[in-house]
Amino acid sequence: MKKIWKHSSTVLLIIIVIILLVPSWRVSFQGWFQSIFMSDMVFEEQVAQEIPIEVSNWEIFELDGQPKILGQLLDRPILLSFWGTWCPPCRAELGELKDLKEKYGDKIHILSVSEESKKTIQGSGLNESYDFLYSTPQYPRFFNIDTYPTLCIIDNNGNLVFKHSGSGGLNNEKNYQFIEGLIENK
Repeated sequence: MKKIWKHSSTVLLIIIVIILLVPSWRVSFQGWFQSIFMSDMVFEEQVAQEIPIEVSNWEIFELDGQPKILGQLLDRPILLSFWGTWCPPCRAELGELKDLKEKYGDKIHILSVSEESKKTIQGSGLNESYDFLYSTPQYPRFFNIDTYPTLCIIDNNGNLVFKHSGSGGLNNEKNYQFIEGLIENK
């Protein structure tokens, strides 16, 4: 039994070392590992700030190059995530956003926007699992992004009602109630 444990632990250690040495595997592994221990984030309305006109005119790009204007998406609540492909907590939060997208479908917009190029995002392979990834040359200063990921929620009236810097578990009953309240207030 000791021999089996010794060989198993050696093989496991080698696998972990290989994962940590290959950069793309390391970031994916770190994101997966972090998602296991991520504590819940709770959405709660903060002071609503109206989105300035220049932010309403902010252009983001789908990975096929098609532009979208933020202000044209105000027909429903927007969960806006600022992220990077190199960021393990961001990758962990993408799975949480995907679950929300599956739960609410077309009742909300989920936008995960990176200042990285479309080519970099596509090269990460994340676009194969997440269909809500966008690229932009620059974030609007209004959002004051200094931490990745940062999640903002914008209501249908164009008000920033929630902002949180850092990752967190998004799928909990309080957050569902918050989102459903935004959906009902159309």
